Amino acid sequence: MAAYGIAALRSGSWPLLGLIVANVVIICGSYMAMLRGHLQTWIVRPGMATYAALVIYLVAYSGEEHSHALWFFSFPMVAVMLLPPREGVVWSALSIAIATAIMLLGGPETGTSAYSGVFAARFAITAILITGGMFWSEVALRRYQEETSAQRSAIEAESARLKAEIARRASLEVDLRVLASTDPLTGLINRRAFMDRFSHELLRSQRHGPAPTLLILDIDHFKKINDKHGHPAGDAVLAHLAHLLKSSLRNVDIVGRIGGEEFAVVLVETNAETGQPVIDRLLDRIRETTVILADGTPLHFTASIGSTEILWGDTIDTAIQRADEALYTAKNSGRNRHCQR
Repeated sequence: MAAYGIAALRSGSWPLLGLIVANVVIICGSYMAMLRGHLQTWIVRPGMATYAALVIYLVAYSGEEHSHALWFFSFPMVAVMLLPPREGVVWSALSIAIATAIMLLGGPETGTSAYSGVFAARFAITAILITGGMFWSEVALRRYQEETSAQRSAIEAESARLKAEIARRASLEVDLRVLASTDPLTGLINRRAFMDRFSHELLRSQRHGPAPTLLILDIDHFKKINDKHGHPAGDAVLAHLAHLLKSSLRNVDIVGRIGGEEFAVVLVETNAETGQPVIDRLLDRIRETTVILADGTPLHFTASIGSTEILWGDTIDTAIQRADEALYTAKNSGRNRHCQR
């Protein structure tokens, strides 16, 4: 277009120069509008009209070899590509009709270039074929884009569904792990989870120290509580004791329910001497506590504790056996007390 502008300026072809300048100005304006986010079809139409006028002018004044007229074949491609395909076909068809009419009806007597009927027919057929080919390719491209977009949306939806399902299953897995490791009545970890955590603490202490202390705690005369007040009262006592243990010990200490009325505690990094005051305070709190039953009856209970400091070379079984022996001694010595092995 710049070369045609320079040639028009040199030859004094002011109409052609005016059309070229109008095309440049309008196309640049449309491009700037599109950069600013105005992507509506009407932005393209002024540039399409001026370009149609330019290529029709080149058909009308194409020179002796009609080389300028060949630029017309670019218009159907531009029209179908930049406008909606059907609208682009309409623009192309109207331009082909006007250009063919100029070829057939023009000549020296009208001041336009002269064309043979055969050239005009070939020109029209070629332009129609280009228009049809561009229309088919644009329609196929848009269908492909729509199908691709639909597939992408389906994939994104399926991906979101799978992510949600994975998150749901991960949450369920966490819940199942909690349920599998938690005693539902007291909220403490159950025997299996306690043994697992005790095993890790045992390995840690024997590698790095200091030694922990293991406590086995048993509610005194628990069967009598159930027989006299009923099993709901026994459940209330268990839940109350669990709450008392959690509130009396540190977060790092391991507390679990390992049997019916039997609880176990690992005082982490606490030897027997350091753990003795902790156990005494715990027994005092149990003696002073009162459980209010569902019917409003206050209930007092006591507990016996057997403890042992974890020794080098201890296993879970040997440590629990010593703590059980200490608990047995406490029970046989009158209950409501602490014995150590």
